[in-house]
Amino acid sequence: LGESVAARSAQAVRRAALAEAPRLLRLTDRLQLGAWEEVLRRVSRPLRTVEVAQALRVTREHLSREFAAGGAPNLKRVIDLARTACAADLLANPGYSVGAVVRILGYASASHLSAASRRVAGATAVELRDLGPRGVLGRFVRGRTRSRI
Repeated sequence: LGESVAARSAQAVRRAALAEAPRLLRLTDRLQLGAWEEVLRRVSRPLRTVEVAQALRVTREHLSREFAAGGAPNLKRVIDLARTACAADLLANPGYSVGAVVRILGYASASHLSAASRRVAGATAVELRDLGPRGVLGRFVRGRTRSRI
């Protein structure tokens, strides 16, 4: 019971840390906001865009096209952002090692987490400890929202 309560309160703290994300990411449409909420709800495991689309009852193609409208990043990048912010939040706790966070979030390996953190925040997995979720979001919006320029 204690772990269930702790997980929910940690999720609430993480959501509060990312409260500015929809505005900063230019998510204004109902579908974009719904997708963001679905990503946050499922952040603790690997997530594919098709799963988000199914939850919102639209096709993957439609969701991908509509999500990136209006200057928003693409959905895959936002999924990476949310998972990296979650990893940063967990790593801020000295009780969690990089290996433990890899297992908790379902990354294939520590190098997979490091690659995602470099792509999203320009930081190694170890550096995520100091960034926290807000720091990851800040770095993401300052130039890492697009996979191609």
